[in-house]
Amino acid sequence: MLQDLRFALRMLTKHRWFSAAIIATLALGIGINSTVFTLVNAVLFKPVPVAGGDRLVTVLLQNTEDPSQRRAVSWPEFQELRAANHTFEALEAINDVRAVISETDLPPERTNFAWVSSGLFATIGQPPLLGRSFNAADSAAGAEIVLMLSHDLWQNRYGGDRAVIGRTVRLDGHPATIVGVMPPGFRFPNQEELWAPLRPTPAIDKRDNRSLMLYGVRQPGVSIAEANADLNVIMGRLATEFPDTNKNLGAVVRSFHETYNGGPIKVIFLMMLGAVGFVLLIACANVANMMLARAISRGREIAVRAAVGASRRQLIRQLLIESVLLSVIGGLLGFAFTGLGVSLFDEATTNVGRPYWIQFELDWVAVGYFAAITIASGIIFGLAPALRSSRVDLSTAIKDGSPGAGSGRNRLSGALVIMQFALTVVLLAGAGAMIRSLFLAQELNAFVQPDTLLTARVQLPERESERYEQPDARRQFVDTLLPQLRALPGVTAAAVTNAFPGMDHHQRVIEIEGRPQPADATAKLEGTIVVASPDYLRVINLPLLRGREFNETDGQPGSEATVITQSFAQRHWPDADPIGQRFRFIEPQDNEPQPWMTVVGVSGDLEQNPTNADAPPAFFISYRQQPWGWAGLIVRTHTDPAALALPVRSTVQAIDADLPLFQVQPFVVGLDRSIWFLRVFGTVFSVFAATGLLMAAVGIYGVIAHQTARRTREIGIRMALGATTTNIARLVLGRGLGQLAIGLIVGLAGAFGATKLLASAGVLIGTGATDPVLFGAVTSVLVLVGLSACWLPARRATKVAPTEALRTE
Repeated sequence: MLQDLRFALRMLTKHRWFSAAIIATLALGIGINSTVFTLVNAVLFKPVPVAGGDRLVTVLLQNTEDPSQRRAVSWPEFQELRAANHTFEALEAINDVRAVISETDLPPERTNFAWVSSGLFATIGQPPLLGRSFNAADSAAGAEIVLMLSHDLWQNRYGGDRAVIGRTVRLDGHPATIVGVMPPGFRFPNQEELWAPLRPTPAIDKRDNRSLMLYGVRQPGVSIAEANADLNVIMGRLATEFPDTNKNLGAVVRSFHETYNGGPIKVIFLMMLGAVGFVLLIACANVANMMLARAISRGREIAVRAAVGASRRQLIRQLLIESVLLSVIGGLLGFAFTGLGVSLFDEATTNVGRPYWIQFELDWVAVGYFAAITIASGIIFGLAPALRSSRVDLSTAIKDGSPGAGSGRNRLSGALVIMQFALTVVLLAGAGAMIRSLFLAQELNAFVQPDTLLTARVQLPERESERYEQPDARRQFVDTLLPQLRALPGVTAAAVTNAFPGMDHHQRVIEIEGRPQPADATAKLEGTIVVASPDYLRVINLPLLRGREFNETDGQPGSEATVITQSFAQRHWPDADPIGQRFRFIEPQDNEPQPWMTVVGVSGDLEQNPTNADAPPAFFISYRQQPWGWAGLIVRTHTDPAALALPVRSTVQAIDADLPLFQVQPFVVGLDRSIWFLRVFGTVFSVFAATGLLMAAVGIYGVIAHQTARRTREIGIRMALGATTTNIARLVLGRGLGQLAIGLIVGLAGAFGATKLLASAGVLIGTGATDPVLFGAVTSVLVLVGLSACWLPARRATKVAPTEALRTE
């Protein structure tokens, strides 16, 4: 073995340029793979950094007859599940909401806040950095509210002052006392900054008041399926005891990662892992072809080794040691770039709401994966050439230096080239779909003038006993705020809405007057609702095609009105005048109809949900009809929108000092953040596709060039017998173009599957799984690159002089 290693090192240095090409190819393939695995491991596989993180699960309820209908857990149900289960070490409850913390000497601040059961921090083994944790007395009925602060909130709001312990603040207007500060980085479970203990109240004690998600640590050795079965036995008993509130309700237990990183995120990261697997396969196919080509020149050497007694097993071992050595060197070089790739991705996703527990860093799992794929790559690309080269016809090989397996070797090389092109098509389609989506997303709602708009959010507390609990109080706030915003210097228009264009969406079930509801529940009529104040269409520059906008009386009882988009009108009244038509909401919970709304205007189309190609068309209702507490302010200006942030904030604070503004930013900033995933992942997939395309082009060029060089004598004979340059070019191009065509056909089938996955995950915007522009562009790029790679050897072959060709062998 040691002798084989020494010989492999000598061969590496003897053919240094050949070795360098292989090492560079493998460094690229292995480096990209190690980088992406590190990212995927952090998002999907690495346990949450808390005690029992590998056994941490979430619990919700679901309808046993329709599992797609999931809902939160009530306080009484939580108490039953915690007391009666046999599979959990602990089961705790959280209601994560948003809350405003305010004080006399500091401005109010909206925080990610959670009501938690008092044993949560002990369950996950996380003591406070400062002060104390919650205890049972804090969760008693009537107990005063106590708070735990995140380390970031403590530093940013209080400057790290240790005297913060015992400080009295207001939480949504109610007095509360700070009792502890959590360690740096801790924001469990979902980016929380502030925690308070759950306490029994008349409202929370109601069995149908479901607002809690449960977090449990399974006992060692207990699977998720066993925990799920255990809780469903309890839920079955509750369904019998409380049929009015618990009929057809069961529990669903999911892993923590599945809850927070499932859906589109999981699809994207798994597709990234698959994509880099394709890149590595392309690299291995390329290197395998290079090794096959070199095996021809080493035919005499291998035959001599066999002639003096080397067994086929020894020959294979020697060749595999050479390939694994090349792979290890390439892998080490690639791993050196892995840290850079991880760092760049970490920086690109820092400010996009990434959960705190996702830390992109190299660990022993990533190192183990790197070692495994490095060795595996050496074996994968080295095994086939080794098996081919070790099958030697001694008499032929020693006589002419050929191992005598040319046709079989050509078939293997051709198969590898076909595989390279097929995988490259899939990579190009995935990258192209995301890049095309990015461009289309930037062109949506082209009527909006983003450089003139400032947006902000404000949440009016609506919970029981809050000052904005009643709709009239929320209407009054908006009525007071809008005139003051419009009076600010530089402001040309202002409005409120529940959903900014292209960034938010809410759907409601509707009923058209005079039409029966569809019998099939899946065919129910829906619309995308936008709650807006008068002047909203003018603020976003959406043209009014017919009728009028809202006036100051629209939305009041008896004057319910709506402005619909053109697509909404065409869908529901294609052959009638939509003005004056009526429809109403049907609440899904109790199927109770709401007042009829009269269509008073038709606007241009507005895209609210760009990631869903099947989203229903939009319509507008007046904020007076449904004054949501979740309000978006949108201000139009002829100056720099960012310069209005402070005046707008001050205006809101003057009306209510306990109401903070948040997400105060120019419209373009919010729009960019809403499509960050397309920019980041589109770039990543483009790098994969460009790498694969380059490798595939080099691969087919190398194979055609090598095969052409081996046929130099044949070409000379053909030219001597009268073959034209066109005949020779067709001869050389034929094989390469045939491989390209097969690879393209196979690849397009795989590409359709990849784009279908992206579309089903809601990642694509403005394009679908069968976008003809996308597939036409992918086909054109691949054909162009493939033709270029094949044409160069063909052109060189046509310039060979017959007399020189006949002397080559």
